[in-house]
Amino acid sequence: MQEYSSPTAFEIPATAALPDAVSEHATSNPDRVALSRGVGGRWEPVTSRQFAEQVSALARGLVAAGVQAGDRVGILSKTRYEWTLADYAIWTAGGVAVPIYETSSAEQAQWILSDSGAVAVVVETAAHQALVESVRDGLPGLRDVWQVDAGDLDDVAARGTDVPAEVLAERRATLSTGSL
Repeated sequence: MQEYSSPTAFEIPATAALPDAVSEHATSNPDRVALSRGVGGRWEPVTSRQFAEQVSALARGLVAAGVQAGDRVGILSKTRYEWTLADYAIWTAGGVAVPIYETSSAEQAQWILSDSGAVAVVVETAAHQALVESVRDGLPGLRDVWQVDAGDLDDVAARGTDVPAEVLAERRATLSTGSL
């Protein structure tokens, strides 16, 4: 068997981290439509600047809610705009996103949240929230459950208005390509 290789086309700096892409796009092309968001049965464009602002606001809210660097935060949702928003906000706050399939059973969700040591979880629907609440007794480290459909992410973001941007910069400084 022959082995083939080719030189890398570019190098990723050791100091790079996933949240960098959000800020880089917001700076280099702020008005570019980066994502679309389903609202009221139609798709609304979200620019790079808007997404970066929403990520930052939610990340500051997570910090205000007590999410520390390295904390695990679950996401139990189908793939949607808010899933991506929560994912990037968790990373921006220095946390670790723990995905849970939207079709997971209560026992599966409990095991994932327990095994990861999640301190919070973002759920999509009231049914998902009920599923987590049904096993909450087995999750002593779980402090918060935020439901997307109930508007909880907006509430979390609003809690972070007093968290200085420097806090996010400090959290970002702890991340690298070796970060979980």
